[in-house]
Amino acid sequence: MSKFALVLVNIKGLGVKTFSYLIPDNMKDIIKVGQLVLVPFGRQGLVKAFVVGFSDYLPENIKAKKINRIVEENPLFSLDYLKLLEWVANYYMCDFVTVINTAIPLKLTEQNSKLEKSVSVTEKTTENLTKRQKEIINLLKEKGKCNLVDFEREAKTTRATIKKLELGGYLKLLDVEIFRNPLEIFSKENLEPLFELNHEQQKVYEGVRKKDNKFPILIHGVTASGKTEVYFKLIKDTIDSGKNVLFLAPEIALASQLTKRLAKKFGINDVAIWHSSISDGERYDVWQKLYKNEIKILAGVRSAVFAPLQNIGLIIIDEEHENAYKQTNPSPRYDARVVARKLAEFHNCKLVLGSATPDIQTYYRALNSGNLFEMLHRFNNAPVAKTTIINMQQYGKAAYRGIISKQLQIATEETLEKGQQVILLINRRGFSTYTQCQACGEVIECEHCSVPMIWHSVDRVLKCHYCGREKSFPSECPNCGSDALHNSGTGTQKIELFVKELFKTARVARIDSDILNKKNAHIELLNKFQKGEIDILIGTQMIAKGLDNPNVTLVGVISADESFNLPDFRASERGFQLLTQVAGRSGRGKYLGKVIFQTYNPDFYAIDSAQRQDFKTFYDTEIAAREEFDYPPFAQVFRLILSCENVFRAEKSAMEIAMRLNEMIDKFGISERLIVLGPTPCVLEKIRNQYRFQIIIKNKMDERGHQFISSFLSKITMPKDIKLIVDVEPTDIL
Repeated sequence: MSKFALVLVNIKGLGVKTFSYLIPDNMKDIIKVGQLVLVPFGRQGLVKAFVVGFSDYLPENIKAKKINRIVEENPLFSLDYLKLLEWVANYYMCDFVTVINTAIPLKLTEQNSKLEKSVSVTEKTTENLTKRQKEIINLLKEKGKCNLVDFEREAKTTRATIKKLELGGYLKLLDVEIFRNPLEIFSKENLEPLFELNHEQQKVYEGVRKKDNKFPILIHGVTASGKTEVYFKLIKDTIDSGKNVLFLAPEIALASQLTKRLAKKFGINDVAIWHSSISDGERYDVWQKLYKNEIKILAGVRSAVFAPLQNIGLIIIDEEHENAYKQTNPSPRYDARVVARKLAEFHNCKLVLGSATPDIQTYYRALNSGNLFEMLHRFNNAPVAKTTIINMQQYGKAAYRGIISKQLQIATEETLEKGQQVILLINRRGFSTYTQCQACGEVIECEHCSVPMIWHSVDRVLKCHYCGREKSFPSECPNCGSDALHNSGTGTQKIELFVKELFKTARVARIDSDILNKKNAHIELLNKFQKGEIDILIGTQMIAKGLDNPNVTLVGVISADESFNLPDFRASERGFQLLTQVAGRSGRGKYLGKVIFQTYNPDFYAIDSAQRQDFKTFYDTEIAAREEFDYPPFAQVFRLILSCENVFRAEKSAMEIAMRLNEMIDKFGISERLIVLGPTPCVLEKIRNQYRFQIIIKNKMDERGHQFISSFLSKITMPKDIKLIVDVEPTDIL
């Protein structure tokens, strides 16, 4: 056994530098690569560190200190896993330890002792249960389906414990309800068979199988075309070959629904889920099973790309166009789709992306690599819902409260009379979107952010959606003293009120981030809608994806223009995707669907393309504009944001960095291939009392340009009062 362990110390700013520590005799037989240990480190005292190697040699004149103790005997990673994290740190230009702490939640290491201590608590609590309750708990525990630890620790009474059990505690990893006979539901004999693929699905499936692993594969399938069944067939092939599958979805609710379906198809013992809402105890259990290669299919959101799944043979990213795959804050500002590409390279496996409205960049690359497969018909050739555009310039005056058109009212009434369901989209939460003085025009803004405060009628407060600041409605205008303050604009709360006024007997519910304080509230709401307990569901963009309810036959978009009015090069793409996706929620069953877009700009090309569900026409228009203005996929975009409480210092620092960068670019004669724009104030100029200026860099030199920018930024030292954010390939430039 080697004398010294090489460790990465969990302190920012040290990069990938390793330090040598003497291995005590009592650790020599148990120490392994990937373990978390405690080591003495200068004035820092004892700090956490990761074992990454071993050595018998030490430079002269250096006396090695001893490892204090092993925090976690079970290794948390392999060396190959560490290489992936190092690549992420380099690509996204952030500290290596920051990536490690994002990828490996160190709270997991604190769970072992807590789990052991909780056994007696569990036994004591179950003494007072009914016979049926004891029977359920014991059966689940015997089969390894139940870990009562997390909700036993929280529950104050037996009643609360059982309530949590009934909400899905025994299968919390799947976020599903407790079944009457849970052991049979997911037994091998009762698994749901895979569907027989139709001709179009079979053609895509066979085409994907034949492709090599060199480039990502895109399945562009219209909503309800049956992409998931193709995924499942590919998953079965992968598992049968002895390899494992990583399946990503953009949001927790979708990942939960997906995991439930996977468990019914492939068995609960082979499936796990990974996202922020599962408890630390569950996360620890899943992490160890993944590392030991005991999980065949891992479903999750973007963070699951860092889970230590072994022997990967297939990576699937559904709804690949979604912004949610990109972490915007805090660092590392990684994109799970990009990390998945690198992960697929490491494992030499297929990466399959799927969407009805693919990201422009993804579609372009798939088209040019010959890795594009299209499914342009709904499953069983079900007709696409008919979309009607309502020109609010013409019909707005006759609309209810100037917002809900007569046509949408009539369509809703007809839908409800048939016992069918309605989805209404308004991509703004709150009651109104700004409060303005009608005497002087002053708009009430957040004191800490340069954005209007939003009136929330339920809480009866003005809220800032960026810093969370709240205040009561002012009695007079802070500018002129007038009492002529008026709430304007429309949010989900206002639409909910108006819908309840119009359809008094309808069961109406609203789903947006304001009502999702309770854990898993969104899943409970969507389940109620799926069961038909809600007639009209009003929501933001979160209702535009993943809902597969055959009883929804009407989708109304209150303001189709909302997403297009942003000063961002992706605004048209995001707006088109949202309209197309939400339209796809209508008419997915045996009933013909209907879609209504309300707009003040009916001739806009993105709205026209969304009405016709015509991605190709939209793509052709959009890709031409991207090429003309050097935006992705024709250039890689970097965004530098400098912020400070002092607006002049923030601007000055931004100007100095831009000047130095331009000088270096000119020196190397690459100004036509590395284009620097700015600095300019950000669209959202102030957030949380920090004034913000941005520099946009367009890189047309691929990896060489990336290295050039990375090298330049690594030499910059910022004053303590100024913060520099580096966002590689941002999803927006607001």
